[in-house]
Amino acid sequence: MKGIVLAGGEGRRLKPLTQTRPKPLLPVAGRPCVDYVLRSLINGGVRELIVTTAYMSDALIKSISEGLDYDASILYSFEATPAGTAGGVKRVANFIDDTFVVAMGDVLVDLDVRPLVEFHRQRKAVATIALTEVEDPTEYGIVGLDNSGRVLRFKEKPKQEEAFSNLANAGIYVLEPEVLDLIPDDRPYDFSKDVFPAVLAKGLPLFGVKLEGVWVDIGRPRDLIRASLEVLRREGREQRLLGVEPFGPAVVGKGLTLDSGVRLGGPLYLGSNVRIGKGAVVEGACLYEGVIVEAGATIRHSVVLEDARIGRDSEVFDSVVSRGCVVEEGAHLAGSIIGDGMTVRAHSRLDGASISPPSA
Repeated sequence: MKGIVLAGGEGRRLKPLTQTRPKPLLPVAGRPCVDYVLRSLINGGVRELIVTTAYMSDALIKSISEGLDYDASILYSFEATPAGTAGGVKRVANFIDDTFVVAMGDVLVDLDVRPLVEFHRQRKAVATIALTEVEDPTEYGIVGLDNSGRVLRFKEKPKQEEAFSNLANAGIYVLEPEVLDLIPDDRPYDFSKDVFPAVLAKGLPLFGVKLEGVWVDIGRPRDLIRASLEVLRREGREQRLLGVEPFGPAVVGKGLTLDSGVRLGGPLYLGSNVRIGKGAVVEGACLYEGVIVEAGATIRHSVVLEDARIGRDSEVFDSVVSRGCVVEEGAHLAGSIIGDGMTVRAHSRLDGASISPPSA
């Protein structure tokens, strides 16, 4: 089976995190987000893939082709102008000759797509949409189904009083080639806003099915943290390190250095060559390669990217600290995003801040 992964998004709501890497390459528990998508498709029997790219395409292609190992053939399609989710697929229509799968490359999915494909074929559907239950339907495109799973109606980001369902479009579709005939060549076109309503209007068999597995939209920094911790709860294991009470679930890399009195609590990702100083507390967090946490610092429910340093007695809560940042002694961060290479001065207090590099 063939598949198309749409990975051209810029991730504007995630700036400054996406100033130096495309959204599909944002790390989730030690792996790029797009890696989860590709592996879910490949493990489900998709062996020929096209990845559509646009923003920072060189970095994306290099990461997939050089840094990751896949048992599949992967080609790339570069979008010089925005085409929308459906328009990007239309541009590679000559690649399609049978039932195919489309997935968003910047949404975390860790699941088996085979039941979705089987459901699609059993129902003889033209299009089948993977659905996921969400707490707040107003942030998503929601779908109403009949008892057989046939789609009856759509609503994009409804008001609270308009929400007739908590089943949201998860951005994974199984499609027949005839769907491509509904997509124009000359303008941007979207699956949820344009194609699926057209399929519904024509009375073609359009179905939806709730997926089983992990699905998290990483459209905002807090979602990136949540996605990472969700994966670690599934993939981490109990850790027993000398001098530290057993903790888990966690994934621990090589070269971890711990001083006395450190307190660790899962879920955790601790990359290679991480150093954690005396009496520091790290709970529910991801510390990437080369991160230094100095004595007495506290990090909770946060992501700290490569080669950042968290200073003595500082506090980082519900925040993302980017590559090469320095958080100086006694600083306090809560609900904040710090861009690459920035310094948070000693004893500063940042709450809900977003700090970008000067070139932004």
